[in-house]
Parts: sequence; structure tokens; C-alpha cells
Amino acid sequence: MEKTIEANIVRFTHLLRLAGIRVGSGEVIDALNALTYVDFSDREQVKTALRSVLVKRKGEREVFDRTFDLYFAPLEERERHQMEHQMRQDQKKQQIEEAQQDLKFEEENLELTEEDKYLYSQMDQEDKERIKDYLQKAEAGKAREWEPNVKPLIETIVKGALRRWLHSHPDQVDLQERVSTGDQELDYILEDLGQKAPSGEDSLMYEDMQHIKDKDLPKANMLIRRLAKHLVTRISRRYKRSKRHQLLDLRRTIRDNIRYGGTMFKLKYRSKRIQKPKLILLCDVSGSMSRYASMVLQFIYGIHSVLGNIESFIFSDDLERISQHFQPGSDFNQLMVDIMNKSRVWGGGTRLHQSLKTLRKNHPAVLTSDAYLIVLSDTKTESIGETLHELRTIKKCVKDILWLNTLPEQEWQNSASTRAFQPLVKMYPSNTLNDIEKLTRSKIFA
Repeated sequence: MEKTIEANIVRFTHLLRLAGIRVGSGEVIDALNALTYVDFSDREQVKTALRSVLVKRKGEREVFDRTFDLYFAPLEERERHQMEHQMRQDQKKQQIEEAQQDLKFEEENLELTEEDKYLYSQMDQEDKERIKDYLQKAEAGKAREWEPNVKPLIETIVKGALRRWLHSHPDQVDLQERVSTGDQELDYILEDLGQKAPSGEDSLMYEDMQHIKDKDLPKANMLIRRLAKHLVTRISRRYKRSKRHQLLDLRRTIRDNIRYGGTMFKLKYRSKRIQKPKLILLCDVSGSMSRYASMVLQFIYGIHSVLGNIESFIFSDDLERISQHFQPGSDFNQLMVDIMNKSRVWGGGTRLHQSLKTLRKNHPAVLTSDAYLIVLSDTKTESIGETLHELRTIKKCVKDILWLNTLPEQEWQNSASTRAFQPLVKMYPSNTLNDIEKLTRSKIFA
């Protein structure tokens, strides 16, 4: 009998840890000792005794009470909960299988997570039709000529659409990742408690963008959008009038208080004027950058959503202008379908020298002394010498060249192209979320 009690207390404390309550081995021993002073037949005494030694932090009591009620429920109630849990799991499995039938590209299953498929199954029919329509348009267009590079891009766009739908329908579906213990009884309790599994968020920040897991893509996209916002807003040296109490505008203060005989009754203030720089985006969409397709697309879209009046280009073996595709309120998924289907350069080889020459000769009006040229690329290209010549020529026409390098910084010394381009441009590592986080806090515009 005593062994059964000990085993149950150990399992219960393990469940509390999974639910988020910190319980050490010392507390487990204290719990067993506390039970020697209460009547086992009195449920409330047992609950109070365990709570007194296991709950020590604000906010844990509610979690403890709920966990206790579920774990120590009567046998009939526990069996009913387990049966309901199994029925939900079977229903979810069936919904995922049905979703897989819709989520295909050229008769091949998209590489989506179980959660992505389940999320699709919870959508309204109208929202499902939008995704199916996108897949049909992508399949009917020029995209199938680009295999194998296009399929991962299609998958990324579909995942983004699913996550955006979830963001706009937060109460319609629960996609929290659960702790799986392998014990059906504990699993159904954790599901009822609604606890998340521990996450490796710290390690995510230092993981190469190409290896980021599907469930972490929303965070990656959020940071890329945040980077875009910071890139297009800088603080100028000029000032504007402000109602906020920042810097005193002495000249206006004296002028406005002349009516009071010079007595400073009303103070006037000024603040720094927010000025958005002129930007030229040059984004690499060659084969070597296909693994960073999600970052490239979100980067372009994010900057356009904050600052519409910019010039955007993509390049591989030559340059292609895509600014005309970006309109206020445009849908990201449809936008990318249009660009991909109409693009002549997506997924090709890398000839940056030719792309820069095309930019200089065909679009000279965008290369002005107040413009920043931002290049998003891993620097890998043919004809490094010719590329250097074009970079030097263009640098004389613009204010500066900023290079966001997706090649890991520890590999820069082993890259001939990176070593060659570094002295000419301001180069920043941009292959991890941590790199992007640093950029959002840096003043990269001189």
C-alpha cells in the first residue's frame, strides 16, 4: 500500500513539473512526510497537505488544484477522460489525412507538419479554397520549370498563409505543442491543462535560417518584418515641432511669450524629425540562395509594407525589376505567385557583375547620391573581378552600399568573393535570427 502511494506521488510531482510548477526532490520527500499527518480518506486534507509543501510561488495554486483534481479523480471519471482523449486523437488523425489530399503540388504531397495539416483542416471552406486556388495557379504557371527549387518555396508560402490565418483566428483552433510522456493518462491531463512543451527559443536565435523548423517560422518572419521597419526609419539631424516634452525650442518659446512681457508661461518643444532614406533593394534569388527563399521574400515584402516608394530588384544570371508588383494592401501569397510565374531569373546561376551592369545601364535614375543600395546575397558569383569593377562604379553614384550576407560569418575568410567585396561595402552577417536581432538595434545608416 505504501509503495503505491509513493509511486502515485512521484508521478503526480512529475506531472506538476510538466505543468510548469518547480518541484525538486526535497519537495517530493516533504510531500510524502506531510501525508503521514493526514487522513487518506479525507480528500481535502490530502490536497491541502500536498499544496502546502509543493506550491511556493504566486500563480501556482490554480495549476496545482486543477492538476490534483484531474489526476486524483474517481476511476470512472478518469476512464471517461481517457476515452474522450482517444476519440479526439482519432478525429484529429482523420482530419490530417483529409487535409493531405488537398495540400499537393503537381500530385506530390507538400512537406508540411502535422500541425500545419490540422490547422488547414480547421479553416472555413472559403479559406481552404484560397489556398487550393493558389496551388493550382502555381502549378499551372511557369513554376514547374524550376524544380526542385520551387517546391520548398511553395511550401513556405503555404505555411505562411496558414500561420497568418491562425493569427487572425486565435480562438478558433489550439495549436499549442504538448509534452508527450508516452503515458495516455498523463497526456490527457496535460491536454486538459493546456500546457506548452518546453521550447528551445535560445538555440533558435543562433540557428541557421535554412534549418529553422516550421513551427518557428512565424517568429522568423516577425523578426524580418521588424528588421524591415528599422531599416527604413532613421533619425535625422533636423527637428520638427512636438507636443511631447523633449528638447526646448528656445526661439519659438521667446516669440510666443512676448505677449506676456517675456515671462515664460508657455514652453515650446522640438523633437528629431523622422526621415526615411531612399532605398534600392537587390536580392539574390539564384540556386545557392533558394534555401533562404522565405527570408528573401519576407524581406522584400516587409520593407515595401513600411516604405512603399522604393526600388526592388531580384537577380541571378541577370537583373529583374519587381517594384511594380508591390501595391498597398497586396496579398503576400498572390504577390509571390505573380512574381514567380513571371520571373525570368528565379533559381538561375549567379552573375552579379551582369546584374549590376544592367542596374547601372537600364536604371540609372535610381542611382542617386542620397540612395542606399542594399544587397541581400551570400556573395557567391562568377567573375569576381568584373563584379568589383561594377561595385566601385556604382558606389560613386550612391550614398553607400550595405550588404546583408547570408553566409555564416565564420566562413567569410574562406570565401574569396566575401573577402574581395568587404573593403568596398558595409557587410553584415544575416544568416541567423540573432544576426537579424542585432541589425534591428544597430544604426547601419551613416
